[in-house]
Amino acid sequence: MRYLMLALALAMPSLAVAQSAPPVASLDRSTVGVGETVTLNIEIGDESADAPDLSPLTTDFVVLGTSTNHSLSIVNGRREAHTILGVALRPRHEGQLTVPALAIGGQRTQPVSLAVAASSDTNASAADRPVVLEGKAEPIQAYVGQQIDYTLRLYFAVNLADGQLGDPSAEGAEIRRVGQDANYQSTRGGRRFNVIERHYAIFPQRAGSLEIQPPTFQGTAVDPSDAGSFFGAGAPVSAVADRLHVTVRERPSSAPDAAWIPARELKLALEGMPVDGKGRIGQPITLTMRLDAVGMPFEALPALSLPKIDGADVYPDKAVTGGGTSGAWVTGRRQQGFAVVPTRSGTLHIPETTLHWWNVVTDKAEVATLPARDIEVVAGAGATPLPAVGGSVARPSAGMPATAAPTSSIPSTPWRWFFLAAVVLWLVTIAAWVIFGRRRPAPGAATPVPSEPVRERPAREAFLSSTSADPATMDRLLLAWARTVRPSLRSTGALSAALGSEEQRTAITMLQRARFAGGAVDGAALKAAFTRGLAWSIPPGDDGSSGLPPLYPR
Repeated sequence: MRYLMLALALAMPSLAVAQSAPPVASLDRSTVGVGETVTLNIEIGDESADAPDLSPLTTDFVVLGTSTNHSLSIVNGRREAHTILGVALRPRHEGQLTVPALAIGGQRTQPVSLAVAASSDTNASAADRPVVLEGKAEPIQAYVGQQIDYTLRLYFAVNLADGQLGDPSAEGAEIRRVGQDANYQSTRGGRRFNVIERHYAIFPQRAGSLEIQPPTFQGTAVDPSDAGSFFGAGAPVSAVADRLHVTVRERPSSAPDAAWIPARELKLALEGMPVDGKGRIGQPITLTMRLDAVGMPFEALPALSLPKIDGADVYPDKAVTGGGTSGAWVTGRRQQGFAVVPTRSGTLHIPETTLHWWNVVTDKAEVATLPARDIEVVAGAGATPLPAVGGSVARPSAGMPATAAPTSSIPSTPWRWFFLAAVVLWLVTIAAWVIFGRRRPAPGAATPVPSEPVRERPAREAFLSSTSADPATMDRLLLAWARTVRPSLRSTGALSAALGSEEQRTAITMLQRARFAGGAVDGAALKAAFTRGLAWSIPPGDDGSSGLPPLYPR
């Protein structure tokens, strides 16, 4: 059996290679004109992958050439190789075309759609100039805070030795660049141009007429047939885009009185609900709410919160935000975690959560809804369940047979039981006095006193490696760790006041509730909160005392 396990361990790298991710195909643009070029990028996870068969492309495209880019990275000691194969294509006709799936090393890429518009060979005046700069804004009517896609295209039919392309500007709006530049070719007036396409996201901050100032291009054109151009004797070229105006509207009166979210698409999700729909008193249920929006940066997304939940304490975690792009549109993400700690048994009802937003595509108000959820909460291990409201029926304790509770009052305990209990307690006291009296050390002998660890690292390891589920034991180990840094601490309550991390203070609160209110402690969640160490609100040593004896004592 050991040899079989060893053989499987040695075969794991080859199995990982054999099950590598399939190649992924993508286009640098989703819409082109007849006569323009588009680049098909194929990302391969294996550096030594075979070249794909490009013959299926010749039906609707002309293959102009290919290029290969290799990259190698080491992540967590594991070598990862990536290869990006670029294929330059020119559509043969207009319409909705599909780049077919290509076979690479026994795997296939996914089909990709491409919209080919009519030929752009209509601007004869622009074709007479060697460099042309054009800007386009979409939409030309927008709301306050809505993203406007500004597309900038630089056409040049000369060889450029250098060049500087500026950025647009607009007073009363925030502008940020989106994605990477796209490079392709286009034909205008019978002349072929190289094109650089760039996108900007413009967010107007006030209503009215928004004027987008045109960017400029300054460069130097060289003639390859001129020998003097090799020594820098090129001709300066420049271009300026047209000035654009966008009408910015106020927030519509029909919009709900809530946070203003003008987005193209929005999704609201809640994760972390128990699979079996059950929970326990004192044990936290970690819920994660996530908001994703297209056409909105994460800075403009509202804070997320849960509605008031009866029968539970809710502790929010630190919000996590991030952003990206979806084509030419900005995407924003906000994620918020919540620790929901049930405080009583029964049905825990999490009410419905709604978020109002404005769909700028349909120009209508919409509502993202999280349906209400119910969780059945039972008493945790060692916890004493609270009596049901309106009743006083006692429940049998663990280990005792369940018998019907009498409806009459409990009879008084006979006096003889009190007498027997007193006698037993007296005998136990005498026996303990005799036993411990014999173990008393002789006068002058040193009495060993168990001491706590005096160094932080052993105390920290003792807490994090403890397997005990007893709340009192975990409380003692945590306090012992903290006292190695701050000996003046006398309780975990004082430790909680000295910490600056909300997560660690919440963990101490749940530990104290489990210790004094009864119940089990979630050791994994408690240790996870202190894995990175104690997060002091004021670091040790900042009070001016170094903790070291003077260099020259008197």
